[in-house]
Amino acid sequence: MTLIPTILNIFAGICLYVGLLHLLIASRRLQSTLHFCFGLVCLISVSYILAVILKYKATNVEDYINARKLVSSLGYIYGVFTVWFVAVYTKVKPVRLILALNSLYVICLLINEISPSGIQYSHISTVSSISLPWGELIRRPEGTLNPLFVFQFLTLISNIGFIFYICYRQYQRGEKRAALILCLSLVIVVGTIQHDYLVDVGIIKSIYLAEYGFLFLVVIMSLRLTNELMEAVKLREQLIESEQLRKIAVDMERNRLARDLHDSVSQTLFTVAIIAEALPRVWKRNPETAQEGLKELAQMTQGALAEMRNFLFELRPSGLTDKPLGELLQQLTKGIQRRASLQVITTVEGDRLLSNEVKLVFYRITQEALNNIIKYAQATQVSVNLHGNSQKMVLQISDNGCGFDPNKIPSGHLGIAIMKERAESIGAIFHLSSYPGEGTEIVLSWSTVLLKIGSGE
Repeated sequence: MTLIPTILNIFAGICLYVGLLHLLIASRRLQSTLHFCFGLVCLISVSYILAVILKYKATNVEDYINARKLVSSLGYIYGVFTVWFVAVYTKVKPVRLILALNSLYVICLLINEISPSGIQYSHISTVSSISLPWGELIRRPEGTLNPLFVFQFLTLISNIGFIFYICYRQYQRGEKRAALILCLSLVIVVGTIQHDYLVDVGIIKSIYLAEYGFLFLVVIMSLRLTNELMEAVKLREQLIESEQLRKIAVDMERNRLARDLHDSVSQTLFTVAIIAEALPRVWKRNPETAQEGLKELAQMTQGALAEMRNFLFELRPSGLTDKPLGELLQQLTKGIQRRASLQVITTVEGDRLLSNEVKLVFYRITQEALNNIIKYAQATQVSVNLHGNSQKMVLQISDNGCGFDPNKIPSGHLGIAIMKERAESIGAIFHLSSYPGEGTEIVLSWSTVLLKIGSGE
């Protein structure tokens, strides 16, 4: 029966598939160094398992020695790449120390190749057979142990101590689940390797188990790396989507600023230019009328300057965060009043410190409401009242314009919907009341009590 070689061939096939898969992932530049190292660990595991099969099938001393030396050499190469893989995975990479540990493996490999019987035995006299319960025979050596075997043992202990130390560093860094999974896999690999050493020196009569430990590491870490890769790809997609949304928001803000500039400053300056061009002719015919025109020209110019200050003020990152809300609203209404020849009465009582998010919502809703009044309300007077205390802030905006039916808003007019969404984003209550011919009133209420109820506290 050849049950063990058959099982090991299956193991080799699994490791080969996983190794090629991770090398392919590395070629796509997705965590390339990590997956490249792991792919090499998998492929070396394949070579190791195939060498173990040769050792099982050896029928004479010479074939057994050659197979045994091949297994040992591949084991040292496996140790070198495993150390690098663990260092890259845990992100703890003291390069000089790793190279020093690798040099120990290289020395072991050279000793193993130079020695006639390998590093474990100075001489192998014969190869005996052990019968397994199902009748299959496995070979084991009989001979004299090599004193240099101790150097191999110390090399293994040094490398094991290092990889478990960097696993501990990863655990301390907060990546507890990843560190525990890696550590468990390595414990099984180290345990099976120690078992094989005991078999080599004749303390235990059993089959070799290191290849089973290698397979466990390959399967468990492959699943872990694949899961982490999927999470990284998902995070990258979210970042790309977030960046796209940011660009859309920037474009929308640019369009808003361009529209507002056109509706206010651009049209005002156009009117100023026409008045300035006509004033000399008017002055010749009627100086009193020209003086009134000059006053109007000065007022419109001051309004345009105020509007420009508001736009520049909004463009500065700290423009809306450094000043209290009351001052922001007064500055906003001052610019609106000069721009539209509209009487705006602004009252601020109990202004208090607010978070930047809340302050921005109040400011934007006021801005949107005033722009709508200028465009559609045909109002002559507007009242903006801000009242607050330690727990509540209320904004009231009302006009004496033509009013409208809130249930018959034309499609494409999203101003009110946007104001409602802004209010909901901070847990505020937005209320609008308007009737044809009776003006419009907007009330925005925000309080810490409502915010706590909304968050479930």
